[in-house]
Amino acid sequence: MKTNTSIWRTLLVRGVVVALLLALAAVGLSDGIDAQGAPAVSIVSPGNGATVTSNEIVVQVKVSNFKVDCAQMGRPDQPGVGQILALVDGTTTAQLTNFYCDDTFTVPGDGLTPGTHKLAVVLASNIHAPMMSTAQVVTINFQPVQPVPLPVASYTGTPGVTLVSPQDGATVPAVFPVQVRPVNFNPATALEGKANVPGYGHYHVWVDAPAQPTSLANLVLMPGTNSFTLDLSAWGPGTHTIRIETAQNDHTMYEPETAATFTVNVSARATPAPAASPAASPAAATAATVVHMTDQLRFDPAAVTIHVGQTVTWVNSSSIPHSSTDDPAKNPVEQTFPQYSVLPAGATSWDSGLLQPGQSFSHTFTVPGTYHYFCIPHILSGMRGTITVQG
Repeated sequence: MKTNTSIWRTLLVRGVVVALLLALAAVGLSDGIDAQGAPAVSIVSPGNGATVTSNEIVVQVKVSNFKVDCAQMGRPDQPGVGQILALVDGTTTAQLTNFYCDDTFTVPGDGLTPGTHKLAVVLASNIHAPMMSTAQVVTINFQPVQPVPLPVASYTGTPGVTLVSPQDGATVPAVFPVQVRPVNFNPATALEGKANVPGYGHYHVWVDAPAQPTSLANLVLMPGTNSFTLDLSAWGPGTHTIRIETAQNDHTMYEPETAATFTVNVSARATPAPAASPAASPAAATAATVVHMTDQLRFDPAAVTIHVGQTVTWVNSSSIPHSSTDDPAKNPVEQTFPQYSVLPAGATSWDSGLLQPGQSFSHTFTVPGTYHYFCIPHILSGMRGTITVQG
């Protein structure tokens, strides 16, 4: 039997679906750029009519007059701040593949049949309301060497999720790892926005959300993994309530389902300042600079500034292998994106190799300049970083 809360949440999601459909249809997904100086996004690649032969659709966009800041996701709206939304073969939330925070990201091709597909990109506010005037669309010819079909249904009972860590009531830094255990549920990031498959889906993570929300405010993540990093730096120190729910591929909730709700106390001492805008200086580093590799496929922090002679240590704080690499010869997309691996003249390249969870790697910088590095297995998922070495 459905509870009042589950009924309300289902109506909410369906309402957002309809609203997004009508809003995007109204602008025809055509010319996305209106007044000069207004927020805008354009699709750099793939080009309209391009053939995509990999199972991952690498999307590169150019954002103007808009600050993409995913630390603000779910927070109250701010003018000119938000995230990027991508949709495949539709203009409703049901086709939403995720929220994106970088100018290059990947849309998994799992569940897509070879042939023609439409890719739409639109800017959205902190509470995920699309800015319809920015919507852009391209048509691609999807021809992967080995298509990945939708999985076979695996519904074994009421889906749910239980908390593994942190403990309910724990004191945590502003950015901390979360691990959950699925119950009768298979989370899969690659299936977000695709057709529903019983037993599969992803999580919706809410912070300080009311029991009966009236919008998607307070929704901060839609991970398809059992381990992920939660960033509450924009929420401030103090007690926060986290709710994690199971969702289907089209973002509607499983009914019935069992959510995980817990509280954390964000320590004021451990709370970093909110993320700087792209134009601001990277976070200053001390002599002992540590960069974490996360389950969100990110380097944290993504940009640091050090001085000649200082060392950076990368720690794999996630549950999957990562690398720290700055070697053009090992950039798997060097021909298309040579800017992902940049070394100052005379600098020595490095490659940590695959670091297993818990392992670390250090490199000492002796040549000043700007370094752009990456994680080999996750370079196309946006796992890239910048190190500025001052003389």
